[in-house]
Amino acid sequence: MNKLKFEKSRKKFQEIKGKLIDTRFKEQVEEFKKSLEKLILEYNTANWENRFTVGGALEILFCVLLNSIGFKAEWIKELRYDIKIDDIPFSLKGNFVSLGNIRLINILGEEIATWAEPTIFFISELGICYADPEMGLRTKHIKDALTINTREIKSLIEENEKWHIPISIPRKQRNSQTIKTASYDVAKSVLEKIKSKYLIKYLPKV
Repeated sequence: MNKLKFEKSRKKFQEIKGKLIDTRFKEQVEEFKKSLEKLILEYNTANWENRFTVGGALEILFCVLLNSIGFKAEWIKELRYDIKIDDIPFSLKGNFVSLGNIRLINILGEEIATWAEPTIFFISELGICYADPEMGLRTKHIKDALTINTREIKSLIEENEKWHIPISIPRKQRNSQTIKTASYDVAKSVLEKIKSKYLIKYLPKV
C-alpha cells in the first residue's frame, strides 16, 4: 500500500472519529459499547478458542456501527484485511488486557512478515486507535507472529490525539468462572434448530 493510500485511510479515520464523538450518534455508540462488553465478558479470550470468535464478532459489530452512522462498511475477511470502509481496506486488531503485544501478522517457520496495512486497534481502557507502517512504530518478530506492543500505540496517541477515539473498550476478566465457549453455543444452536429430540439431551453440562 503506497503513501497515498495511507493518506486516504488516515483521512477516513478522522471522518470516523468525527462522527463517533458527535452527540447525534450517541445512542449508536452506546449500543456498540454494550455489545462489546457482553462479547468480551461472556466469551472471555482467556479461552484460546474464543479469540477467533471474538475477533470476527468485533469486526462485524464495528461494520454494523459504521453503517448505522452513514458509512459504507463491508466485512471482507481477506488474509490481511478485515473490513472496507467506503472502499478503503483496514485491518482490525484487539487487545483486551490493555498491555503487552498485539499480533499483527501470523507467520509460519522462518517467514519474514512486513506490516503493510492501515490498522484500527481496539485496546481495553484506552479506546479505538489508528496506526499504519508509515508512522515509525516499532514492530517485533516472535516465533510465529509479527507483533506491536501496546506501548507503541499509547505513545503515538499521546503525541497526537487525532489517532485516538475515546470509546470505552472493556477489559476481559482475569478469573472468570463463567466463560462461555463459542463452539458449545454453536453446537447447541444447531441442535435446537434441527429440533433435536435425542442428541440435545446429552450435551455436556457447563
